[in-house]
Amino acid sequence: MVFFNSIYRSPFLVFFIFTYAHANDGGDSNFDFGGGGKPCPNFRCGKTMSPVPKPRSKFVSSGCGAMGGGVMMMGQGMGKEVYAECCDLWHACYQTCGASKKNCDDGFSTCSKKMCAGNKECTSSADINSMMLNMGGCQKFDQAQYQACQCVTKDKVEKSRADSIRYFYKKYAPENVGKAEQLATKADTSSKMAGLFKKLLTKYPDAITKTKDPQQQMYEEMMNNVGKKGEEKEKEEEEEPLDADEDLDDIQEL
Repeated sequence: MVFFNSIYRSPFLVFFIFTYAHANDGGDSNFDFGGGGKPCPNFRCGKTMSPVPKPRSKFVSSGCGAMGGGVMMMGQGMGKEVYAECCDLWHACYQTCGASKKNCDDGFSTCSKKMCAGNKECTSSADINSMMLNMGGCQKFDQAQYQACQCVTKDKVEKSRADSIRYFYKKYAPENVGKAEQLATKADTSSKMAGLFKKLLTKYPDAITKTKDPQQQMYEEMMNNVGKKGEEKEKEEEEEPLDADEDLDDIQEL
């Protein structure tokens, strides 16, 4: 326990823990530790359909510790990162219909470097997060896109995009609702629409709901318990001080 406690307190320690879903995937690991796999394809529809955001898009971030596909990252400082906002934007980017995985991942790297501002410890931590983005293949990205996108006939594309923009503005910037149609006309491709929402989410970060992944919370509690038990064990092993009177009696006997 003392060993685990001392490890847990290391500021650069990272625990890679496979999630329940990965442990039960039949042994088919998607992990790309080298980052050299093929690029993840964008969400696509049939020939007569086009992808657009679902009418009431939701953006949820489970923090910097849950950025790897099928793994959790844990260690001292989790949840208090200087670049936490970058992690939130990364999660939201994956959940933006039309985004590409590469743009989301590159966006995190650029954002975290700016937030760390040359601080070595911060940069090292962010680099570990960046490394984790290559773990898990395309599964996390694909799932997020599937939940964020819907396919509509091409004659309904512009209206659907305008509805999505209008809904966002109604919730987070009602004074701009009138801009929806004009912006939908300009954002005439999936990638442009994704770029528009990236700007909106950067400007209105409250649109991203912060939550904690249940598995991450469970493992954090587990490691906190390990740390507490380690401290208790260290206290037990400390030598108890001798009573002053007993010390004096021993000296007189000599």
